[in-house]
Amino acid sequence: MGFFFNLNHEKTRCINGCELFNDRQLFSYWESKKVTSDEKYILNFLQNEKYINKKRILHIGIGNSYIEKNLKNFNHIDGVSLSGSEIIRGRKEKLKNYKIYFLNKFSKNTLFNKKLDHYDIIIDVNLKSYACCDIAFNHLFKQYLKMLKPKGIILTGKKGIRWSRIIKPVLSFSFKKLLYKRLKEFDGPKANILTKRDLMLLTKKHNIKITNFSDLILIKKK
Repeated sequence: MGFFFNLNHEKTRCINGCELFNDRQLFSYWESKKVTSDEKYILNFLQNEKYINKKRILHIGIGNSYIEKNLKNFNHIDGVSLSGSEIIRGRKEKLKNYKIYFLNKFSKNTLFNKKLDHYDIIIDVNLKSYACCDIAFNHLFKQYLKMLKPKGIILTGKKGIRWSRIIKPVLSFSFKKLLYKRLKEFDGPKANILTKRDLMLLTKKHNIKITNFSDLILIKKK
């Protein structure tokens, strides 16, 4: 990937005051990368479940829009990304009933409970992996539950909750792209790894049921 340079970027803050990336410029991220195994597991799960028919879905972290391009019989999908390049890639697909919004999900100034609400399914492969702090994560999780319809579900990947990342914007150089802006991942705090104990604590705090499958976790609002 060549050299890295410091890059000024717009920021926002979480509800606890942590600084977060919030720049709408065309930062490259996952728009050109291969689909993750967690996204494949979630897509297969939804396609094999009868309740996917005519459902409203919120997808946090759209990547290359793999799920949206391959999922059938949904009613509407709202996608969320903090990469301008991912958003452009997703809109080029011109998929019916697929809207995309720029948003850092941990920002205190969010679209949640404004434009984005009343979902049957929320997909967030990396539920806590990129959290800036526990306060921001707990606030986000409460918002998810408020946006879900009764008996709505959150789907997250088992691999995706087992690691932690920090995203930083960098200016990179390659012989193919020359100088370009992208979001680079670094190892994050171990506290962002969701353990079985953490999941059990969530069930005690909230009116939810958690089901473990071989490759994903389903969180159901009662």
